Amino acid sequence: MEEETLIDIHTHSNLSPDSAEEPMDMAARACELGVKHFALTDHIELDEFGDGEWDYWVAIERSKPTFERLKSEFGGKMRVYYGAEIGQPLYDLPTAEKILTGHDYDFVIGSVHRTAHYEHMSRIPDTEFDRKRVLKEYFDEMLGLVEWGRFCTLAHMTFLMRFVNIETSSGLVAEKDKRCDAVFSEYKPIIDKILEMIVKKDIALEVNSSGYRRGLGGPMAGAAFIKRYRELGGKLITVGSDAHMVCDVAADIPRCYELLRELGFNEVCVFEKREPKFIRI
Repeated sequence: MEEETLIDIHTHSNLSPDSAEEPMDMAARACELGVKHFALTDHIELDEFGDGEWDYWVAIERSKPTFERLKSEFGGKMRVYYGAEIGQPLYDLPTAEKILTGHDYDFVIGSVHRTAHYEHMSRIPDTEFDRKRVLKEYFDEMLGLVEWGRFCTLAHMTFLMRFVNIETSSGLVAEKDKRCDAVFSEYKPIIDKILEMIVKKDIALEVNSSGYRRGLGGPMAGAAFIKRYRELGGKLITVGSDAHMVCDVAADIPRCYELLRELGFNEVCVFEKREPKFIRI
């Protein structure tokens, strides 16, 4: 049997405010594991610019020389891509556009980590009102994100399921490993709009392996989301560990491949100069 091509193009280093790992250590671990396609995609959270807690501009300007060092060190063993994760760009579109115009990223991840009323997802009160409001805001903001569309892949579509119990017509779903299916059923109309939009705009859907580590029983997006994306004509899939620690680099990527094959995908993609390149799994 042909050996799988290991890919991890969603990772973070100490150029993100929530990681303490050296970029070289992240890349070295990827290379040690046999990863053939690798990207650091450090956070650029547009709602946090100017709050004084983290200097994003310094981190952003350090990212290109860091990429060049990684490419020089590991380029003979794995492909290294210049990446970034853009969070909440609609909160500061002029700055988001300035960043994207001023940097020749290979790969840009688009993500939603907060909503208008919930700055910290992990602190949402577990009430019926808050559950319903945050879910509505989350998918509304995601739809706005994909309508803007200046990125390559839509990140961890079921990220919110790590934190929020789901209130459905048949009752409360508190178990993490059942939340993705429950929210897909309950919010299918707007989920379809989001998926239809990324298909139309040739934006990839990310299969983020950290869902396995976070107790969701599968990746983010969940299987129901991936299946529906394919039904709507979606062909672009990216995979990443979302590792913030060296020990999580490439974690559970083979499990993502297995699920993708079960759902009818035999290729994933990486991005070079914002253009997809397909790789068989």
